[in-house]
Parts: sequence; C-alpha cells; structure tokens
Amino acid sequence: MSELQVKAAALLPLLTPQRQGGVALSYTGFISQQNIVSMGEVVRAWLDENEASAALRRKLFSVFVEMGQNIVRYSSDERFLHKGEEELRYGSLCFHADCTRYYLETANLVGPEESSLLRANLEVLRAMTQDEIRQAWKRGLRSEAPPTSKGANIGLLTMARDTSEPLEYRLHPLAASHLSAFHLKATFCHD
Repeated sequence: MSELQVKAAALLPLLTPQRQGGVALSYTGFISQQNIVSMGEVVRAWLDENEASAALRRKLFSVFVEMGQNIVRYSSDERFLHKGEEELRYGSLCFHADCTRYYLETANLVGPEESSLLRANLEVLRAMTQDEIRQAWKRGLRSEAPPTSKGANIGLLTMARDTSEPLEYRLHPLAASHLSAFHLKATFCHD
C-alpha cells in the first residue's frame, strides 16, 4: 500500500455500513471555505426538513462550520491545492443521524505538535461541565488568540458548548509518517 493509500485509508472510517442509512452528507477530498458554504447549504436544507427545533438546527450548523474550518486551517496533510491565495486542504466530513441523535464527524491528518495540543485541549474540555465550558467560551471571546491559532481560538469551545455529549476524538499515528489521523465526533440529542 502506498503512502497516499495509507493516508486516504486513515480518513475513511467515518462512513461505516451501519451509518449509511442515516447519512445526510459525506465528503472526503479537498476542502475550501467555498466547499464548507456549499455543504453547509445541504446540511441546512436537510435540517430544515427534518428538525423542528431552530435552536438545535443552529447548533448543528455552527458546529458543522467549525469542523470544516478546522480542516481548512489545521490539516497537515501535504495533499493540498492552491486556488489564488486560498489553500484547499484534504479531509473528511460526515453528517448522519439515527432515531435519537445527530452526529457530525471529521477526519484529517495532523502533525505531532497539533496532535499533542489537540489531545491536551480535548481532554480538558471533556472533563469540564457545560457551565465551565460556557464560561471559558465567554473568556475566549474577550481574549486575544494565541499565535498558534489561525482563528479566534474558540472553535473547540464552541463545539463543546453546543453538543449534547462530550466531544469524542481519536488520534491514530500513521506508521509510515510523522502524521496522525485525527477523528473528531460531535453528538447532538434530538429535542
């Protein structure tokens, strides 16, 4: 198996056979801000037809955008394209549902520094209460983003604030590379 096949295989577990019946959107490939907007329209249209709660639709859409932007901003995969000044990064996005929950999942490759930072940040978030997350999110809005951030540095806090359950993640080191496959899952209970 070539190095590119190994990297692609690390991003495929998002769409397992048991999920296929409830999949509203699944995409693996190059992702840009324009892709996020277009896929977001699909997610929004699906939610408008299938979810009565405006608050839950807003949360799902917000987290979808954050997850897509994280791929565009932080994917360390050397497979990327340039379109003018914009970089298109490689990753996977999936939105699916079952009878009781909605799920948003992403996968992309990250380097060793990003892996360590993600693990540390996500473990802290997973140990926090919803009230602690909301307070940290408010503080994050008022503070300056660290130099390592390519945004406002509140993306993970926004996701953790809006989900029904703690964010789930996996970091799977690739044997033939210094990169790891990063899988992030956000779960929302139906209202």
